Amino acid sequence: MLSRDIKDAELVLVGIGSEMQVKLQTLKQIPVFNEKFSVLNKEQDKEWLIPFLIRYYLKREYHQKIVEAYENLCRMLAGKNYFIVSLSTDDLIKDIGFKEDRIVLPCGTYRMQQCAENCSGKLFPVEGSFWDKVCAWIEDRESLEKLREPVCPDCGAPLVMNQYGQPKYNEGGYLENWNRYTKWLTGTVNRKLCILELGVGMEFPSIVRWPFEKVCFYNQKSSFWRVHSSLYQLSEEIKQRGHSIKSDPLDFLC
Repeated sequence: MLSRDIKDAELVLVGIGSEMQVKLQTLKQIPVFNEKFSVLNKEQDKEWLIPFLIRYYLKREYHQKIVEAYENLCRMLAGKNYFIVSLSTDDLIKDIGFKEDRIVLPCGTYRMQQCAENCSGKLFPVEGSFWDKVCAWIEDRESLEKLREPVCPDCGAPLVMNQYGQPKYNEGGYLENWNRYTKWLTGTVNRKLCILELGVGMEFPSIVRWPFEKVCFYNQKSSFWRVHSSLYQLSEEIKQRGHSIKSDPLDFLC
């Protein structure tokens, strides 16, 4: 039982992958989202608004199963010394109750923006007044023509979401917690560790999948749980201490 392994462990390492993330295709099944998305796709000078449209609908009630899965995970980790490495950018994990300094998001979020040219290395929160205008357009209280793309105050280049995939991605948004995570990892050596992967496929395997296997291989006191709908297999080196679960991680946690 996973709950037993977590309870018995001194430390818990969790990896979150794409099967735990809200997908664009899921959002497109929401008629009001799809209508606005289609409008922005047709208006090429307004495509920059798409991430803000996504951000708005990530805060809606449509993603209850993911929220429930996170809430159940949060309860399992209560009182434990844990760290979570999440490849998700949908930000849902940030509103559940996990410790802020125990989550690292190397692929970025929808909470901060950066200069498209990364001219100064600065990060910028989405301005409240601008966000209010975006919400007003989505809710049909404001015209699309009145929305102007935010620009970098230092060089005038567009401000974009601070997410991996930007040509000049600013990693500063996650490096502090990444350094905290690598330091935490050094404290897991020869201690009872439970490693849990939830929906982690082969996206960025050098961040979660391969390092997690390596940690398990060298720590003979560790246990490993890999939950994935198709890529659930474990390597021979860690199979004896592992559990490979063929399941959607949302179904597994809920």
